[in-house]
Amino acid sequence: MDFPRHYLITPSPEDETEFLAALERSLQPGTSLLQFKAKSLDTVAYAALAQKVVKICHGYGCKVLLTGDPLLVEKIGADGLHLDSKALKTIDSRPLSDDYLLAVSGHDLAALKRGEAIGASFAVLSPVNYTTAHPDIEPLGWEGFGHIASAVSIPVYALGGVSDKDESAAIAAGGQGVAGNKGYWKA
Repeated sequence: MDFPRHYLITPSPEDETEFLAALERSLQPGTSLLQFKAKSLDTVAYAALAQKVVKICHGYGCKVLLTGDPLLVEKIGADGLHLDSKALKTIDSRPLSDDYLLAVSGHDLAALKRGEAIGASFAVLSPVNYTTAHPDIEPLGWEGFGHIASAVSIPVYALGGVSDKDESAAIAAGGQGVAGNKGYWKA
């Protein structure tokens, strides 16, 4: 797969109708890879909304990665699974066949190497810059990001304190582009 310059990670939905409308607006500019992240939803609500998200995204030619249960990916026809740093630590092998995309998130080289070892398709590395999402983790900066991205053979997206305006910096540092929703999510 040719990976795009941005990997849209959705915010958690507060209102389903508004969320789906924002999703459509966000897909119109050409988003082709998306993580449906909705930590605020329970498993049943997540699965129900994921079905709608996959249908809408596929209508725009956008691939969708889910979080959580690998069986849900297959059940609703999503394109893959995204493992956050906590989930990545708990597995020893690829949770889906190679027919699906597998993304991993990490904060250091060891995490990305672990993802590479289990057959991840790509990785998300954070935080590049300071972010309130991880106030306890020292930001990598572009130099640190580039050092880690160059040490693995899979594409790496920058996350954490970055936006659509940082795509060029991420690529210049050896990354694939930017992950997140700042500048990409059209609320």
